[in-house]
Amino acid sequence: MMIVKNRSEILFLYDVKWGNPNGDPMDENKPRLDQETDTIIVTDVRLKRTIRDYLKDFHGENLWVSSEAVHPSERMKELGITKLEDAIDKCIDVRLFGIVMPEKSKSALGNSLTGAVQFRYGRSLHKAKWELIQGTAAFTSKEGKGQRSIREEYVVPYALIAFYGVINEKLAEKSKLSEEDIQKLLDGIWNGTKNLITRSKMEQNPRLLVKINYKEGIKSHHGELDYLVKIQTERDEFSIRDATEYALSMDEFVKALKAMSSKIESIEYKADKRMTFTLNGEKKDIREILKEITSEVKELELE
Repeated sequence: MMIVKNRSEILFLYDVKWGNPNGDPMDENKPRLDQETDTIIVTDVRLKRTIRDYLKDFHGENLWVSSEAVHPSERMKELGITKLEDAIDKCIDVRLFGIVMPEKSKSALGNSLTGAVQFRYGRSLHKAKWELIQGTAAFTSKEGKGQRSIREEYVVPYALIAFYGVINEKLAEKSKLSEEDIQKLLDGIWNGTKNLITRSKMEQNPRLLVKINYKEGIKSHHGELDYLVKIQTERDEFSIRDATEYALSMDEFVKALKAMSSKIESIEYKADKRMTFTLNGEKKDIREILKEITSEVKELELE
């Protein structure tokens, strides 16, 4: 098991069609919206849940945060752990995202651990909106009534969501985060999103995943990679409904990272074939574009 020694940045783009990427329970479960910019917002907690569920269902991993509402002390009993060190060894989500344990469980490491992998809130790269859809429910509202009740739901016709994340090598040392864990994380990001097949999450497709690996010993990174990619379209942004209706300009992305190329060891990526990428106004393959930054470019082996 090789512990992570290099800092990395992650850029992940996926889209949603006629679904609710992240409902707000405090506001009628409406999709989260930044009303200042008309962009759709998705919390980091939603992405982490997607990853956790996939790692449990497809990799058989133990998790500290389960889908069930349970008190931390009960969860400790279920997992057979008594201290933080046990949780690190047993649960991949602790190694990835950290943990806060009950006070009584203090150990040599204390009772909390900041996760080595952190994501900022995701946001749509274009203006989007939600729509209210009404219909009849499957059952009546009261026993004996013949008329069915009315259901309402809020959906986003289309949104291309961008997430930005950092893998901190110093925190990885504390949490024993391994390179194998990171490969499972990337699988969970890409295929977890694709396999999130629920009524409100149907048609969420991963479109681009890029991991920038810095050289060992480099303690800095660029940051804000999600602000360096721009949508180019002739359509009104609110009317975008498919990935074929725009191109993704990589100009600022390449310019910014090329200036840091001496610090970059390699780039790993996965891109959906329906996406169009441009550099300096020309359509180009994403691999060619990334090679403008470094010659060490590798496609991730994700289905």
